[in-house]
Amino acid sequence: MKLLLLALVSVIACTGCSAPAVPDVSYFRMPAYVLSVAAPDEPVQALPIVVDPLRASGVYNDQSILYALKPDGSIKAYHYQLWDEAPSVLVQRRLIDTLRARRAASMVTDRLPAVLDSIRIGGTIERFERTRTATGWMARVRIELRVERDSQSAPLLLNQYGADVTANSDTVDASVRAFARAVDECLDAFWAEFSALPLR
Repeated sequence: MKLLLLALVSVIACTGCSAPAVPDVSYFRMPAYVLSVAAPDEPVQALPIVVDPLRASGVYNDQSILYALKPDGSIKAYHYQLWDEAPSVLVQRRLIDTLRARRAASMVTDRLPAVLDSIRIGGTIERFERTRTATGWMARVRIELRVERDSQSAPLLLNQYGADVTANSDTVDASVRAFARAVDECLDAFWAEFSALPLR
C-alpha cells in the first residue's frame, strides 16, 4: 500500500513539473479583395502592368505579426501569430488583385521579360503593425509606391500612402480584417493618382 501511495505521489509530482504545452502556430491571411464600385468595360491602360514585391527592412521583412502596446511604444513580434506571407508579398498580391478588379490593364502580373514595354509598380513597406490605443487595437499601415516606365527615367509617380483603421474587437482576427481595410484605403488613394497618369 505504501509503495502504491509513493508511486501515486511521484506521478502527481512529475505531472506538476511537466513543461506547459507549446501553443499552435497560427497563420493569418487577409480576406479576399472586393471591389466596391463597378469596373470599366475597357482596360484603363493599354500597356501591361508588372507589380514587383515591395521592399521592407528590419522587422517589416518577417512573417510575424507585429504589435505595439501604445502608439509611440516599441514594436514587438508575436511568436505564434504569423502572416501566411511576408507583408511585402501580401501588399504586392493585394495590389495585383486591386488592379485586376479595376481593369487597370489587359494584363496585370508579377513578372514579365524586361525587354517588353510595360508599366512597373514597386515600393516600400514603411509601417505594418497593430497598435493598442485607448479605444482598442488599430492596424497602422504606411506604404510608399512608385510607378515607372523604365529604370533609366524618373518615376512617373512616387508617393506615400497611409491609413489607421480601428479593429472591431481585441482579437488578432479583427486586426487582420482592419489591416485589409487599411491596405485597401492606401491602394484606393494610389489608384486615384495612378488612373490619372497619361500612360496610354
